[in-house]
Amino acid sequence: MELVLTVDEVVGGEAETLLRWLHEERDLYGQARVSLGGAQPPPPGGMGGSALEIVNVVLSNSIALGSLVTTLVAWRSSRPSPPPAVRIEVNGVPVMVNSDDPEVIRSLIETLRDADSGSSQGPDSSQDAGSDPSSGT
Repeated sequence: MELVLTVDEVVGGEAETLLRWLHEERDLYGQARVSLGGAQPPPPGGMGGSALEIVNVVLSNSIALGSLVTTLVAWRSSRPSPPPAVRIEVNGVPVMVNSDDPEVIRSLIETLRDADSGSSQGPDSSQDAGSDPSSGT
């Protein structure tokens, strides 16, 4: 499973911090290969003028996805407030990690697994881990 993590570089150096955090996570040993992918300009209409930093992740299996997302939630909680936004993309399906609610995280993981298995709903199936999927917000 190949994933692209995009970190909003509000402060700078967050992608490198995330990369180190992922390398040190024991639950990901032997399950993930991570590398820094470089910087991109912010998307048109995006908020702020900061660059986006990319971290590439290759997981050995979809079971490791839960460990990766849990690690991302822990990393975000360790950052100064407000923590940087982290976007995960699998096969063109993006989701935002910006909540530590277990139900939201479970839904996010299911969306990413579905995207990996090829049953994605297309580019409009983006989910935001900080919103309630049932309310449409």
